Amino acid sequence: MKICECLAICVGAVIGTLPAHAHHASSAVFSNEDIEIEGVVTEFNFKNPHVNLTLRVTDESGTETLWMVTAPATPGFRRRGWSAETIQEGQYLRLPGKMSRNGTPMMLLESADIQSGNILELDPADGSIVRRVVGTVDESPAEIGSLSARLDDGRPNLTGTWSGGTRANRSSPPYNGRGAALQAEFDAINDPAWSECSDPGLVRQAATIHPLRIIQYDDHVVFEYEEFAGRREIYLGDHDPESREKTRFGHSIARYEDDALIVETTQLLGNLTGPLGNALSDRTTTVETYRRADSPEIGPAISMTMVIMDPEYLTGPWEFMWRKDFTTEAYEFIEVECRLPYQANE
Repeated sequence: MKICECLAICVGAVIGTLPAHAHHASSAVFSNEDIEIEGVVTEFNFKNPHVNLTLRVTDESGTETLWMVTAPATPGFRRRGWSAETIQEGQYLRLPGKMSRNGTPMMLLESADIQSGNILELDPADGSIVRRVVGTVDESPAEIGSLSARLDDGRPNLTGTWSGGTRANRSSPPYNGRGAALQAEFDAINDPAWSECSDPGLVRQAATIHPLRIIQYDDHVVFEYEEFAGRREIYLGDHDPESREKTRFGHSIARYEDDALIVETTQLLGNLTGPLGNALSDRTTTVETYRRADSPEIGPAISMTMVIMDPEYLTGPWEFMWRKDFTTEAYEFIEVECRLPYQANE
């Protein structure tokens, strides 16, 4: 390797604070310093909640260092034609990215570089380019699927795997003074989902734009999430919780109303709602509303609106929504294998 000794390899300039579309934001966990590294791939971990590579990097003095390169979750890679076979152990790569804030041998690989041709496989003997590492994308027009709007019993048909949608109308939380003070103290490098691989709470899991699978039964509904491997089994109608203990997904009850599935949740633990913090207290309650949102251009789709109430940290309701498209092909979730970041004393 060479950790970039010239302008083409190490830019070293601050270039603003645009977020990276990864499990975390570059302005939060990584610096704005552009670097490139070269090294031998010792592992390509094509797993969620974010893809990781490990490179064995050798400097001019012959000293070897293992670098951890972290990247977005697998759904974005898969849409661009990547798989677990795109990068192989033993290949010699040059990777661009952002340097870690704490100086550890870690780098963030941004979405823009995944399909841009900026990732290079090199011949270590002479540094010549073997290939530009990009996915294989099917250029044929996407098939518009079909799915009945209702189940046989008249309920809205939400059963299926839903992905590739958009997030909209996610405004900043309407914090009161206490919530604003807590947010002001937040440092994303201490986010437990990043620093400890902790499981996320309900709002963070339900808000993900990554694939979701819904299965409807006569008396309950199952939600399965790819990014963090969360699973919720929610029964219809009023029913008592198994205990009064507060949990990350809380106690939920569901009902069908006005062509929608409505899920109300209480007994939630306080938790962060994203990689930039936005904490909620253990007095939080939520209401999720799921509807079909089909169109001729995209075919079957669903939308979800979540309304969040927290009298501890918010002055009023906090609302966001997303839309996801129906996945017509058999879609298998990629497993979760979170990797802890390198620590400063390593």
